[in-house]
Amino acid sequence: MNKYLEIKTRLSSIEILRLMKEEHSYEELSSLLGLSAPILSRYINGHVLPSLERSGRITEAFKEQLTTLIKSRIKFEDGRIFDHSEVLYNPNLLDKIGKLALHEFSSMKVDKVLTVETDGIPLAVQVSREFGVNFVVAKNRKEMGIKDFIEVKRVFSSGAYSYLFVPKRSIEQGEHVLIVDDAVRTGFTLETLLEICKKCGAEPVGIFAIICFEDTLNRLRQRINYPMKVLVSI
Repeated sequence: MNKYLEIKTRLSSIEILRLMKEEHSYEELSSLLGLSAPILSRYINGHVLPSLERSGRITEAFKEQLTTLIKSRIKFEDGRIFDHSEVLYNPNLLDKIGKLALHEFSSMKVDKVLTVETDGIPLAVQVSREFGVNFVVAKNRKEMGIKDFIEVKRVFSSGAYSYLFVPKRSIEQGEHVLIVDDAVRTGFTLETLLEICKKCGAEPVGIFAIICFEDTLNRLRQRINYPMKVLVSI
Protein backbone atom coordinates (compact mmCIF):
# COMPACT_ATOMS: atom_id res chain seq x y z
CA MET A 1 0.00 0.00 0.00
CA ASN A 2 1.38 3.42 -0.91
CA LYS A 3 1.50 6.23 1.63
CA TYR A 4 -1.48 8.07 0.14
CA LEU A 5 -3.80 5.05 0.47
CA GLU A 6 -2.48 4.31 3.95
CA ILE A 7 -3.37 7.81 5.19
CA LYS A 8 -6.68 7.71 3.30
CA THR A 9 -7.57 4.40 4.96
CA ARG A 10 -6.73 5.69 8.43
CA LEU A 11 -8.73 8.89 7.87
CA SER A 12 -11.68 6.90 6.55
CA SER A 13 -11.76 4.85 9.74
CA ILE A 14 -12.09 8.06 11.76
CA GLU A 15 -15.07 9.15 9.66
CA ILE A 16 -16.61 5.72 10.21
CA LEU A 17 -15.90 5.93 13.94
CA ARG A 18 -17.61 9.31 14.15
CA LEU A 19 -20.65 7.85 12.41
CA MET A 20 -20.74 4.92 14.82
CA LYS A 21 -20.52 7.35 17.76
CA GLU A 22 -23.84 8.85 16.68
CA GLU A 23 -25.50 5.52 17.52
CA HIS A 24 -23.32 4.23 20.36
CA SER A 25 -21.86 5.44 23.61
CA TYR A 26 -18.11 5.36 24.25
CA GLU A 27 -18.67 2.39 26.54
CA GLU A 28 -20.49 0.47 23.80
CA LEU A 29 -17.81 1.31 21.25
CA SER A 30 -15.11 0.29 23.68
CA SER A 31 -16.75 -3.11 24.16
CA LEU A 32 -17.28 -3.55 20.42
CA LEU A 33 -13.76 -2.57 19.35
CA GLY A 34 -11.68 -3.58 22.33
CA LEU A 35 -10.27 -0.06 22.65
CA SER A 36 -10.50 2.20 25.70
CA ALA A 37 -12.85 5.17 25.73
CA PRO A 38 -9.99 7.74 26.06
CA ILE A 39 -8.27 6.30 22.96
CA LEU A 40 -11.52 6.35 21.00
CA SER A 41 -12.10 9.95 22.07
CA ARG A 42 -8.67 10.95 20.77
CA TYR A 43 -9.46 9.35 17.41
CA ILE A 44 -12.94 10.83 17.10
CA ASN A 45 -11.77 14.33 18.03
CA GLY A 46 -8.91 14.18 15.54
CA HIS A 47 -6.04 14.37 18.00
CA VAL A 48 -4.34 11.25 16.62
CA LEU A 49 -4.74 8.81 13.73
CA PRO A 50 -5.36 5.13 14.46
CA SER A 51 -2.77 2.68 13.20
CA LEU A 52 -3.47 0.76 10.02
CA GLU A 53 -4.27 -2.35 12.04
CA ARG A 54 -6.74 -0.48 14.26
CA SER A 55 -8.26 1.23 11.23
CA GLY A 56 -9.00 -2.21 9.83
CA ARG A 57 -10.57 -3.30 13.11
CA ILE A 58 -12.83 -0.24 13.17
CA THR A 59 -13.90 -0.69 9.55
CA GLU A 60 -14.62 -4.40 9.97
CA ALA A 61 -16.87 -3.67 12.97
CA PHE A 62 -18.70 -1.02 10.96
CA LYS A 63 -19.05 -3.40 8.01
CA GLU A 64 -21.35 -5.68 10.01
CA GLN A 65 -23.57 -2.76 10.99
CA LEU A 66 -23.66 -1.40 7.46
CA THR A 67 -24.57 -4.81 6.05
CA THR A 68 -27.53 -4.99 8.44
CA LEU A 69 -28.61 -1.49 7.40
CA ILE A 70 -28.40 -2.35 3.69
CA LYS A 71 -30.49 -5.50 4.18
CA SER A 72 -33.19 -3.50 5.95
CA ARG A 73 -33.45 -1.17 2.94
CA ILE A 74 -33.85 -3.86 0.29
CA LYS A 75 -37.48 -4.49 -0.64
CA PHE A 76 -38.22 -7.94 -2.01
CA GLU A 77 -41.12 -8.37 -4.37
CA ASP A 78 -41.10 -11.93 -5.64
CA GLY A 79 -38.34 -14.54 -5.75
CA ARG A 80 -35.23 -12.95 -7.27
CA ILE A 81 -36.82 -9.55 -7.80
CA PHE A 82 -35.90 -6.77 -5.38
CA ASP A 83 -35.79 -2.98 -5.11
CA HIS A 84 -32.55 -1.56 -3.67
CA SER A 85 -33.08 2.06 -4.69
CA GLU A 86 -33.02 3.19 -1.05
CA VAL A 87 -29.41 2.03 -0.98
CA LEU A 88 -28.34 3.03 -4.46
CA TYR A 89 -29.60 6.60 -4.39
CA ASN A 90 -28.54 7.50 -0.86
CA PRO A 91 -25.28 9.47 -1.24
CA ASN A 92 -24.37 9.28 2.45
CA LEU A 93 -24.80 5.51 2.46
CA LEU A 94 -22.85 5.14 -0.80
CA ASP A 95 -20.06 7.24 0.67
CA LYS A 96 -19.64 4.71 3.48
CA ILE A 97 -19.85 1.79 1.05
CA GLY A 98 -17.06 3.40 -0.98
CA LYS A 99 -14.91 3.50 2.15
CA LEU A 100 -15.50 -0.21 2.67
CA ALA A 101 -14.37 -0.87 -0.91
CA LEU A 102 -11.16 1.04 -0.13
CA HIS A 103 -10.72 -1.07 3.00
CA GLU A 104 -11.24 -4.35 1.10
CA PHE A 105 -8.79 -3.55 -1.70
CA SER A 106 -6.38 -1.08 -0.09
CA SER A 107 -3.50 -3.55 -0.32
CA MET A 108 -3.84 -3.73 -4.12
CA LYS A 109 -2.79 -1.32 -6.83
CA VAL A 110 -5.87 0.18 -8.52
CA ASP A 111 -5.48 2.39 -11.60
CA LYS A 112 -9.07 2.37 -12.84
CA VAL A 113 -12.59 1.43 -11.71
CA LEU A 114 -14.86 -0.32 -14.23
CA THR A 115 -18.64 -0.70 -14.04
CA VAL A 116 -21.67 -1.11 -16.31
CA GLU A 117 -24.47 1.34 -16.96
CA THR A 118 -26.63 2.55 -15.36
CA ASP A 119 -27.08 1.51 -11.74
CA GLY A 120 -23.41 0.72 -11.29
CA ILE A 121 -22.43 4.34 -11.91
CA PRO A 122 -23.22 5.86 -8.47
CA LEU A 123 -21.15 3.17 -6.76
CA ALA A 124 -18.29 3.56 -9.26
CA VAL A 125 -18.19 7.31 -8.58
CA GLN A 126 -17.75 6.77 -4.85
CA VAL A 127 -15.22 3.95 -5.17
CA SER A 128 -13.09 5.79 -7.73
CA ARG A 129 -13.13 8.87 -5.49
CA GLU A 130 -11.83 6.82 -2.56
CA PHE A 131 -8.97 5.43 -4.63
CA GLY A 132 -8.28 8.75 -6.35
CA VAL A 133 -8.60 7.24 -9.85
CA ASN A 134 -10.88 7.57 -12.88
CA PHE A 135 -13.75 5.23 -13.66
CA VAL A 136 -15.01 3.72 -16.92
CA VAL A 137 -18.61 2.80 -17.75
CA ALA A 138 -19.35 -0.09 -20.13
CA LYS A 139 -22.49 0.71 -22.11
CA ASN A 140 -25.01 -1.22 -24.17
CA ARG A 141 -24.57 1.03 -27.19
CA LYS A 142 -21.92 3.02 -29.00
CA GLU A 143 -21.93 6.69 -28.09
CA MET A 144 -21.98 9.37 -30.74
CA GLY A 145 -18.75 11.32 -31.08
CA ILE A 146 -16.52 8.38 -30.18
CA LYS A 147 -15.01 6.54 -33.13
CA ASP A 148 -13.17 3.56 -31.67
CA PHE A 149 -14.54 1.06 -29.18
CA ILE A 150 -13.67 -2.16 -27.43
CA GLU A 151 -16.71 -4.42 -27.66
CA VAL A 152 -17.49 -7.75 -26.00
CA LYS A 153 -20.45 -10.05 -26.55
CA ARG A 154 -22.51 -10.75 -23.44
CA VAL A 155 -24.29 -14.12 -23.63
CA PHE A 156 -27.12 -14.98 -21.21
CA SER A 157 -28.23 -18.42 -19.99
CA SER A 158 -31.31 -18.21 -22.24
CA GLY A 159 -29.07 -17.96 -25.30
CA ALA A 160 -29.90 -14.31 -25.83
CA TYR A 161 -26.98 -11.93 -26.19
CA SER A 162 -26.04 -8.27 -26.30
CA TYR A 163 -22.84 -6.25 -26.50
CA LEU A 164 -21.01 -4.02 -24.06
CA PHE A 165 -18.83 -1.17 -25.32
CA VAL A 166 -16.09 0.98 -23.78
CA PRO A 167 -14.17 3.68 -25.64
CA LYS A 168 -10.82 2.45 -26.91
CA ARG A 169 -7.93 3.57 -24.70
CA SER A 170 -10.28 4.34 -21.79
CA ILE A 171 -8.50 1.40 -20.15
CA GLU A 172 -4.81 1.21 -20.98
CA GLN A 173 -2.71 -1.90 -21.36
CA GLY A 174 -1.16 -2.95 -18.06
CA GLU A 175 -3.58 -0.96 -15.86
CA HIS A 176 -4.95 -2.58 -12.72
CA VAL A 177 -8.74 -2.50 -12.76
CA LEU A 178 -11.24 -2.88 -9.91
CA ILE A 179 -14.66 -3.98 -11.20
CA VAL A 180 -17.69 -2.77 -9.24
CA ASP A 181 -21.41 -3.36 -9.57
CA ASP A 182 -24.42 -2.54 -7.45
CA ALA A 183 -26.23 -5.87 -7.79
CA VAL A 184 -25.07 -9.18 -9.27
CA ARG A 185 -27.93 -11.43 -10.32
CA THR A 186 -26.57 -13.92 -12.86
CA GLY A 187 -22.90 -12.93 -13.09
CA PHE A 188 -22.88 -12.78 -16.89
CA THR A 189 -22.26 -9.03 -16.89
CA LEU A 190 -19.31 -9.39 -14.51
CA GLU A 191 -17.77 -12.05 -16.72
CA THR A 192 -18.18 -9.71 -19.69
CA LEU A 193 -16.43 -6.90 -17.80
CA LEU A 194 -13.56 -9.27 -17.07
CA GLU A 195 -13.38 -10.02 -20.79
CA ILE A 196 -13.24 -6.28 -21.53
CA CYS A 197 -10.20 -6.01 -19.24
CA LYS A 198 -8.58 -8.90 -21.09
CA LYS A 199 -9.21 -7.27 -24.47
CA CYS A 200 -7.69 -4.02 -23.23
CA GLY A 201 -4.63 -5.83 -21.90
CA ALA A 202 -5.48 -4.73 -18.37
CA GLU A 203 -5.25 -6.73 -15.15
CA PRO A 204 -8.40 -7.12 -12.99
CA VAL A 205 -7.52 -6.91 -9.30
CA GLY A 206 -10.93 -7.94 -7.98
CA ILE A 207 -14.68 -7.41 -7.89
CA PHE A 208 -16.69 -5.38 -5.38
CA ALA A 209 -20.49 -5.55 -5.25
CA ILE A 210 -23.15 -4.39 -2.82
CA ILE A 211 -25.59 -7.28 -3.39
CA CYS A 212 -25.23 -10.73 -4.94
CA PHE A 213 -27.36 -13.87 -5.01
CA GLU A 214 -25.62 -16.57 -3.02
CA ASP A 215 -25.83 -19.23 -5.75
CA THR A 216 -24.36 -16.77 -8.26
CA LEU A 217 -21.59 -15.84 -5.83
CA ASN A 218 -20.65 -19.50 -5.33
CA ARG A 219 -20.60 -20.12 -9.08
CA LEU A 220 -18.48 -17.06 -9.81
CA ARG A 221 -15.94 -17.93 -7.14
CA GLN A 222 -15.48 -21.32 -8.79
CA ARG A 223 -15.05 -19.76 -12.25
CA ILE A 224 -12.86 -16.72 -11.62
CA ASN A 225 -9.51 -16.33 -9.92
CA TYR A 226 -9.95 -12.80 -8.62
CA PRO A 227 -11.02 -11.68 -5.12
CA MET A 228 -14.75 -10.99 -4.98
CA LYS A 229 -16.08 -8.94 -2.06
CA VAL A 230 -19.85 -8.71 -1.54
CA LEU A 231 -21.52 -6.82 1.29
CA VAL A 232 -24.89 -8.61 1.18
CA SER A 233 -25.47 -12.11 -0.22
CA ILE A 234 -29.12 -13.10 -0.55
